[in-house]
Amino acid sequence: VFRSLCHRHVHQAGISNRDILLLQIPLPPLPEQKKIAEILSVVDRAIEETDEAIEKTEKLKRGLMEKLLTGGIGHTDFQDTEIGRIPRDWKVVRLGEVCKKTNQIDPKIEPNRVFKYLDVSSVDNKTLRIVDYQKVLGKEAPSRARKLIQKDDVLFATVRPYLRRIVLVPSELDGELCSTAFCVLRPDKIRLNPYYLFLAVSKENFVARISEYQRGSSYPAVTDNEVLEQKIPLPPLPEQKKIAEILMTVDRKIELLRKKRELLGQVKKGLMED
Repeated sequence: VFRSLCHRHVHQAGISNRDILLLQIPLPPLPEQKKIAEILSVVDRAIEETDEAIEKTEKLKRGLMEKLLTGGIGHTDFQDTEIGRIPRDWKVVRLGEVCKKTNQIDPKIEPNRVFKYLDVSSVDNKTLRIVDYQKVLGKEAPSRARKLIQKDDVLFATVRPYLRRIVLVPSELDGELCSTAFCVLRPDKIRLNPYYLFLAVSKENFVARISEYQRGSSYPAVTDNEVLEQKIPLPPLPEQKKIAEILMTVDRKIELLRKKRELLGQVKKGLMED
């Protein structure tokens, strides 16, 4: 009944109350209805508790990022800089000073190679993770598929930078392609930890600073050079690694909770069907 109603009303604004009241549902005896409801209520509570745990852990991460990327670990002596108050033994550097130059290619020179290709829609700006990518033949690659990426590069979307499409490149995308709508930040690992770089450029105040440079009304963007001119606090490398380890631990916790949430959703769907 529901499918036929949807088909009839697909070109209309909605379904009327009368149509809804005509819908048919299976009706078990009341005691069985209550048992079904109790079982699904248990799953609903577990889903709600998991959502709350994710929210609390994400809030914890935001607080830790603010503390660790401005105050560091165990410091008592601080200095005022153009990007805020930081520990005395930290430096302020332009991204261009601590990131290596990257390359562009025309994938058509390898016409039959299958490339993995990331565009800005590949990145979830809430979780800052890659949610999808395309597979394209070199000869059929989009015109924007030009930038070579490596494991541990940080991709920063220069189109609408305030949307925070920022991601750390995983090993499975080493040697692949991304859109020219990303600035590819390749850390000089002698001076800069990749995950620390990812944290530094995904902070809200960094994103706000670079967003001030965007131009264009329908397609607001900044240039790669404007990103590379931005400054970040630079702790000594061992402290960068400690900061990264602390926040990676929180990230792993969030990832486990997200997987649990996904599994609970599948369990509920299966139970409802049964």
